[in-house]
Amino acid sequence: MRRPRLLLLVLVLAACVLIVLDTGAGPDSPFAGARRAADTVLGPAQRAAAGAVGALEGTGDGDSAELGRLQAENARLTGELLRSEAAARRAAELDRLLGVPSAYTTVPARVAGVGAALGFSSTVTIDVGSRDGVRPGQTVLNGSGLVGRTLRVGPFTSTVLLLTDPGFTVGARLAREGTLGLATGAGRTLTYELVEGGRVQPGDAVLTTGSDTFVPDVPIGRVASVDVGSALVTTAEVVPLADVTSLDLLAVVIEPVRSNPRDPLPPPPP
Repeated sequence: MRRPRLLLLVLVLAACVLIVLDTGAGPDSPFAGARRAADTVLGPAQRAAAGAVGALEGTGDGDSAELGRLQAENARLTGELLRSEAAARRAAELDRLLGVPSAYTTVPARVAGVGAALGFSSTVTIDVGSRDGVRPGQTVLNGSGLVGRTLRVGPFTSTVLLLTDPGFTVGARLAREGTLGLATGAGRTLTYELVEGGRVQPGDAVLTTGSDTFVPDVPIGRVASVDVGSALVTTAEVVPLADVTSLDLLAVVIEPVRSNPRDPLPPPPP
């Protein structure tokens, strides 16, 4: 294999030398015959090489166009995947919202913004307002449990104070014992205080007691740890069931029930 390649290289070099020597000479150049012989021998190889280069150049243009098409197709498919994932998540959230007892008269809402408002650190803005029947001080929940309460209401949007905000407090009871207490927001969790040594243990579900603001028996969270501070007060850390860092579809209870609902929201298993 090396000899044919070496021979071809020698012929090419010879042709180059002849071309240089022949430059500027007319048809009577002494190298005219050698030039014709070189053309006869090397012409096919030169044409083949030129054709290969042209093919490669053409292929490069085609590859660029194909690459652009594939990138556009990839972007389209990625967009469809993200939309389908979002649709699946919202469908799951809607299914959970449909489990809210019919005793609650609710208005569906979507979270439109997150931030601090009116001196509170943990709030969200929802896309319903007074024209939808929403008023300040109403219960806000999702399919997992309590989310917060309406704080400020405009015609088309409302601000919701989240249950983890330190300014949030709700009357609560243990689902297992029925012991009453108060749950206060503590940043990422809630602090639950039971008076007169109420019995509580990790894993207990905590529900709302009901008030002018909060409808009864809405799951708040589950007890994560217990601190028996004294004989009179027992403090427990409660992890909320609703993930306030990932909120989308919500429901605002616009009409409080006149009595406890027959079918309270069941807390999900621990």
